[in-house]
Amino acid sequence: MVGTPQPSGGFLGPVLNAGLFAQIVILVLLAGSILSWAVIIRKLRMFSRARKQTRQFLGLFRHRARLEDYETIARDLNESPLSSLLLAGVKEWNSVHQYMHQATRAGLIQQLIPNVGEAMERAASREMDRLEAWLSYLAITASVAPFLGLLGTVQGVLRSFMAIRGEEFVTLQNIAPGISDALITTVIGLLVAIPAAIFYNHFVAKVRDLSSEMERFTSELTGIFRRQTVFPEDDSVQITKEI
Repeated sequence: MVGTPQPSGGFLGPVLNAGLFAQIVILVLLAGSILSWAVIIRKLRMFSRARKQTRQFLGLFRHRARLEDYETIARDLNESPLSSLLLAGVKEWNSVHQYMHQATRAGLIQQLIPNVGEAMERAASREMDRLEAWLSYLAITASVAPFLGLLGTVQGVLRSFMAIRGEEFVTLQNIAPGISDALITTVIGLLVAIPAAIFYNHFVAKVRDLSSEMERFTSELTGIFRRQTVFPEDDSVQITKEI
């Protein structure tokens, strides 16, 4: 009857008694977990600042002061994605508007407003790329970590059964320690995958909220530019000529 090593106590016991293949899987999972938590902490801080500054930005913007006043605010609240949209729209407005002084107002609306809208769409796309950066890593970790853990477990169980092959009498005491050691990779895989899955879905919801906010703001800002074109004397929608 084959003797089996008794695992040491505590959570580290099965890890230390696992085979070489299982230990490699565990190291890969731990490295993935460290990077995953680094992404999570960074994203938590980024979304917290973006949400807070977006609320501040909208609170100031809804006072309907002149847009030239908002450029300074936009630079101060640069963690908000709406700031990039505003600055991109004003920059495009100024660069195009200076060459169209002789155009009719209808011509201005037809030529200038689409340019401004496209500039804000490009800015929104860049902001979406920034907000979604590294989220794919969390999704991959949440999907792959359980399978890596299962791979280590299957290999460990296979190793345990190979060790008792040919034995005449096999009891639970012979195979239980080996199977227990093998299952540790599945446990670690789940411990890595569960937080990654939770925070991935949390961040996707945050991105969705900010994306909706950007769409509404783009529509609102386009309306302001359109009114400025039709009623240039209206001080409530004045746009600065200097970025």
